[in-house]
Amino acid sequence: MVDDIYKYTLILKVGFGEFDKIGVYRVIKERAPWVPIIAPKAVMMIHGDATNFDNSFLGSTVSDKVSIYQSLGIFLAQNNVDVWGVDRRWTFVPDYYPGTEYPYCYIDGCEFMKNWNTALHVNDIMIGVKIARVARGLTGSGFGKLFMLGHSRGAQFALAYANRETQIPVFLRDLKGIIILDKVYKFSPENQELKDAAYERYLALKEKYDSGIYYSDEGAVMKYMAYLAATSPDDPSPIIPGLTNKQAALFVLSATYATFEPLEPYVPFYHYLAGIFDEFGIPQGLQFTNTDYALDIGLATPSFQSIAENIDGEALMSDKVEVPYDDHLSEINIPVFYVGAAGGLGEYGIYTVTLLGSTDKETLVVQLYPPEAVALDYGHVDLLWADNAKSLVWQPIYEWINTH
Repeated sequence: MVDDIYKYTLILKVGFGEFDKIGVYRVIKERAPWVPIIAPKAVMMIHGDATNFDNSFLGSTVSDKVSIYQSLGIFLAQNNVDVWGVDRRWTFVPDYYPGTEYPYCYIDGCEFMKNWNTALHVNDIMIGVKIARVARGLTGSGFGKLFMLGHSRGAQFALAYANRETQIPVFLRDLKGIIILDKVYKFSPENQELKDAAYERYLALKEKYDSGIYYSDEGAVMKYMAYLAATSPDDPSPIIPGLTNKQAALFVLSATYATFEPLEPYVPFYHYLAGIFDEFGIPQGLQFTNTDYALDIGLATPSFQSIAENIDGEALMSDKVEVPYDDHLSEINIPVFYVGAAGGLGEYGIYTVTLLGSTDKETLVVQLYPPEAVALDYGHVDLLWADNAKSLVWQPIYEWINTH
């Protein structure tokens, strides 16, 4: 990819269906062609909703708007960390149905996603982890355990993975520690209104699921808006009346909380990226992330995603629905590092850390404004894409990995 950093790709069938496959990736420095360095530290990185491994952790490889070095995965590999990732099954569903100009799930219905829930995705991730451990051993870095880093929904899977591992013998476990990037697994009892809001979102998603719709098209909508913003930025938006195409895309990115209506957002003023607004509240740009870079990533995002995992997430946050992914949180005793964004889920994610049994817990919330200006503060994916993420986020993550 750059200098002596190389990426290896394995697309692996994990079932009989057309899209029952996962991507397993390794990004590592090499000391000679096909000869990776000896890397004592390794991390498996799990992406979030409406994205994939490349968009999340190698964003600079899908855009020419920033330096090729502006990616968390490349940064860690430069610092001799063995970086791994897994793409979930839905990332392989195409944008359009073959032979048509219609989005795939709008024609097919994507009924095959019905059982693509947290349990299935964790099983798939486990396959990737086992492959990583074997490959590391065979290439000189040892068969030892890995760190797991999850961003957003990816952190849901990391915690579910660690929760499940508590029920197997220590010598069979895979995780050395977990890094949670801006995710609420459980809300504090003090935030009952946010729990109630999660339950309302759960009911809305469950109603959709029970009606036979098993997919989310959030990625397709984001891709369409990014396309309009890139090709006709000043034309009126067909999505958000009264805004131009570029303003509409910026609105979704920087005022994400407003897109949840009539439901409530995860937390007040939750947003993907910190925006710049005029005196009328119309978004004009982004504070920390290059706007064209964000649009390029939007253009490269997967169009469709299974919603069963989202239903699981809302159930976990609501505490009103029984799911098997939080029964043993107090038995998780590996090191944990929580990194939040003040304009994302921020401080709200810390409560989950208090529920874990580990004695080695660290937290970091990137906050650049006073609390009353949270709507302008560092966003959910500024953690991955911002121009200043290297110093504010990636370096602390590397230092934590390096000292554990």
